[in-house]
Amino acid sequence: MRDRDSAISPVVATSESKVSATNVVGTHSKEVAPSRQGKKAMTGYFSPEMSFAMHMTARKHGMSLQDAMADAFNDWLRKMGESPVGK
Repeated sequence: MRDRDSAISPVVATSESKVSATNVVGTHSKEVAPSRQGKKAMTGYFSPEMSFAMHMTARKHGMSLQDAMADAFNDWLRKMGESPVGK
């Protein structure tokens, strides 16, 4: 019987295509995607219906989910009497 690991070929990344995730548990890479530089992740758990509605509405309006969430967070900050902080 052959070893299963020997059947898997390694993936070689070039310096041009190398982008590392820094928010993955257990990794501490120094490289960050340009769109994530200077930003901090915020997460939440929502119902499948909320997730679907947010994704579809953002897409319908030509926005990313991240931009839609930033708009919602800024609206909430205004509602609470705080200044919006942008994206």
